[in-house]
Amino acid sequence: MFTGKVALITGAAQGLGKSFAAALLQQGCKVCVADINDVKLQGTLKGFQSVYGENCVISSKCDVTNERDFEETFKQAKSSFGQINIVVNNAGVVDEENWQRCLDINLVSVIRGTLLGLRYLRKDCGGTGGTIINVSSMAGIFPVEYSPAYCASKHGVVGYTRSWALHPDVQRNGVRLLCLCPAYTKTNILDYKPKDPGDLELVQKSIKTLGIMRVEKVTDAFLKLLKDEDNNGNVLSVTNLGTQYWKMAKM
Repeated sequence: MFTGKVALITGAAQGLGKSFAAALLQQGCKVCVADINDVKLQGTLKGFQSVYGENCVISSKCDVTNERDFEETFKQAKSSFGQINIVVNNAGVVDEENWQRCLDINLVSVIRGTLLGLRYLRKDCGGTGGTIINVSSMAGIFPVEYSPAYCASKHGVVGYTRSWALHPDVQRNGVRLLCLCPAYTKTNILDYKPKDPGDLELVQKSIKTLGIMRVEKVTDAFLKLLKDEDNNGNVLSVTNLGTQYWKMAKM
């Protein structure tokens, strides 16, 4: 079902984004990997091209908080591959000290990426339809006492995605919007340590309770989201206990 499709993935130089890209490439998809870290991005690109071929994957250095950067990435993907079918807004940070940066990357850029995705995917805009997956977190479902800014940003992602999924114009034009909400996963985002000793203790206690997942477990859930067809607007949580759909409810 992925052969010939084109995906654009942000935060794809490492971690979950890189794993998502590899999974789609393995299934015949063409991928534009985007990231602000150009050194790691080029390493990822070379690794992918050596396995899947130079014609199947391109890279785009992209600061998702920069509107021009982000739009150029979409233009590059469309120009290189002729279409875009899957958009994955995956870039994210934890930064309670600079909460504005946290919101800009985790929420504002997801809004921007969703709007760009709609423009390139909608049938009435020249697209062929497709899927937008916005990566949130279990912190987008439940409150988190030691990271309120991060939690707010991820709650925003869930609400924004679900709201667009309900829009009749979006549904008529063949676009499906979904949220992926993983718990702690073994990526570089776990390198963040709160400065407050009390908050650090809360983090360590939470990790001890929930455990840390392998990236592959979240990637399997990501593929499930794409393969399940009747799930527009739904949220899929991923923990060490398994996956669970949180189905969309209307007011």
